[in-house]
Amino acid sequence: MRADRLLTLVALLRRHGKLSAVELARRLEVDRRTVLRDVEALSTAGFGIYTERGRNGGITLLPEYRPDVGGLTADETRALFLAGGQPALARLGLAAPLASALTKLGAGLPSERQRQLLRTEQRIVIDPGGWTPDAESHPDLDLLQQAVFTDRRLRFDYQPMPPRQAGIRTVDPYGLLQAGDAWYLIAAHRGRPRTYRISRMSAIRLLPQPSNRPDDLDLRALWEQLRGSYIADRAGIPIRLRTTPRWIDLVRRTLSSQLAGPAEVTVDGDGVIMTAPVIGIRGAVGVLAGFGELIEVLEPPELINGLLDVAHHIHDHYTRTTD
Repeated sequence: MRADRLLTLVALLRRHGKLSAVELARRLEVDRRTVLRDVEALSTAGFGIYTERGRNGGITLLPEYRPDVGGLTADETRALFLAGGQPALARLGLAAPLASALTKLGAGLPSERQRQLLRTEQRIVIDPGGWTPDAESHPDLDLLQQAVFTDRRLRFDYQPMPPRQAGIRTVDPYGLLQAGDAWYLIAAHRGRPRTYRISRMSAIRLLPQPSNRPDDLDLRALWEQLRGSYIADRAGIPIRLRTTPRWIDLVRRTLSSQLAGPAEVTVDGDGVIMTAPVIGIRGAVGVLAGFGELIEVLEPPELINGLLDVAHHIHDHYTRTTD
């Protein structure tokens, strides 16, 4: 574990130039004393690392320091070069630069590592695209990259699912994400971070205003948070209702657009009980209200109250009309 931590420490300094011992400790999830011991160990081992004192001090690498690629293990070499086959890099226009960088790295490897690399390229192909090409087109990916890297606001038309929430969005871009075979823009709309599937975006405009992107934003951590919320939402809200065998198939088909998972049906005397997770209470109310007395909702109370509100509104409306 310590070897991994030392390599991570060096990588952080190469990326950020200079970091305080406190910041390194936070990123490495250790205490400050451990960081200082690691720095001393690296310096003794010949790494160009040193500390600067004072208000603007910190831990940094010598400007002329370059890592020795000859020290890569066989597994590290294979992993690094296999990563060059990712279609995502081609989408971003980085396939050729990556191929060039890997060629330069390969030339610096010992002869034995070069032979292992050749065997790997001849025996393993990684293609996340599968048997069919990607059906989604992303002609505006270059424009989105420009917004992300220049910290500019964006405006676009969006067609989400369900379509009733379609409209114009003005957002502060945070970054781009490839999840599975789809590309997304991670951005804040009215201060709230969201994901926008790029294939559902159109009429994308780059605005002159700078985006309001937090300086300390951790994009990967934000993505994990958004994904966790999505998974929790998809788990659904469990509901139970009673109906008759005659109507159960129609109820299940009609409610299918609101389900977050499979419905279970059990016999209950001369009727049946359906248990299912729904995406949201409001959508379930809209669907089930049309069945009237043909169903009886058993739980949750929020769904029962929602149906009662609909019934009261309908009653009040027609009472006023009749009067």
